[in-house]
Amino acid sequence: MIFQTGIDQGASGIKRVTLLVFPFLSYYRVLSSSPRGRRIYLIPSHRVLLRNLPPEITRPEEAERYLQEEILSFLKDRHILWKLWWEEGRARVLVAEPEERLEKGVFWDAEPVALVRAFLTTGLRNGTIVDFGRRKVTLVRVREGRLAGFRCFLNGQREFEEGDSSGPLVVSGGGSLSPEVEKFFTGREIKRVPAVPPEKVSAFGAALWGVLGRNLPTFHSYFLEIEPEKARRISGILLTGLILSSLLWGGLKFWVPVIHRQLKARERALFHKYYPGTPVVAPLKQLRVLVEEAREPGFQSLLKQALEGLPKEARIMALTFEEGRLRIKAEIPEEKAGELPGRLCEVKKLPGGTEIVTLEFGGEGS
Repeated sequence: MIFQTGIDQGASGIKRVTLLVFPFLSYYRVLSSSPRGRRIYLIPSHRVLLRNLPPEITRPEEAERYLQEEILSFLKDRHILWKLWWEEGRARVLVAEPEERLEKGVFWDAEPVALVRAFLTTGLRNGTIVDFGRRKVTLVRVREGRLAGFRCFLNGQREFEEGDSSGPLVVSGGGSLSPEVEKFFTGREIKRVPAVPPEKVSAFGAALWGVLGRNLPTFHSYFLEIEPEKARRISGILLTGLILSSLLWGGLKFWVPVIHRQLKARERALFHKYYPGTPVVAPLKQLRVLVEEAREPGFQSLLKQALEGLPKEARIMALTFEEGRLRIKAEIPEEKAGELPGRLCEVKKLPGGTEIVTLEFGGEGS
């Protein structure tokens, strides 16, 4: 999320449009607040040159050489910006000369390109946008969302002819509200850019830099920040990482309690297996108490006495040690019942000739 402000320093005064934008989502919202964030200055269309290089140029080094020798060599004493790119197998170049001195960190945008971005916000991908300013009229043709070409008419629209436009028509600029323009397009369906007033359409298009029109040329020579396409790729990677992190967090939030319940159930099962007669409340704490009791000298001697006195056929079912007394619950054959050590506390006969006895060792009378 960033803020961008498009600035149009036209003949009728400075127009600004500020947007809140999410570049990787191509989402934006027009703000009414004062200019903030990244500032993008428009280079007026009469100071912009668009050229298709000869079709016989098919390699990047040939295009670079032609640009240097045939175009830039005539502008070597002037501060210019340029962009060379390939479109449908043919090299194209956009050259612009800002009215102010170039400074690093300042963002510049060609007005014809900004108008294409504004045109795309209407939902159209093909057609023409005509911007009527105080001192010039700029006509821009758009094909498949790309800059197909443009013309600039200085000193008003006297040289502009209706035949210069084809397909859907979008009009903008403060001059588009004049009765003469409305009369000129009588009988023709025209559209407007709905997001901003007509006089701010160019500034609005500049504010959309890096948000709409991925195939449009942009100047990078004096930019300190990364190119829009790289920004989109990095933003895409970050967004993917955020989604994966959210999914991971959601998965952990679901699975950790499940795993925790499974571990607790396993603890209870193991405790019950080795201490079947002991109620399972908190297995780990109970086991810790048993271990601490087992370390006491009295426990060791009593346990030795019990184990030596029990018949070898005995199966110990439970064992507790409290207040110096050792209590053992064991299953023994009925015929061995008369040979038991310690104090007999409880006897329970079972089918099959076995008994469950509870014996106590230690304390008075042991």
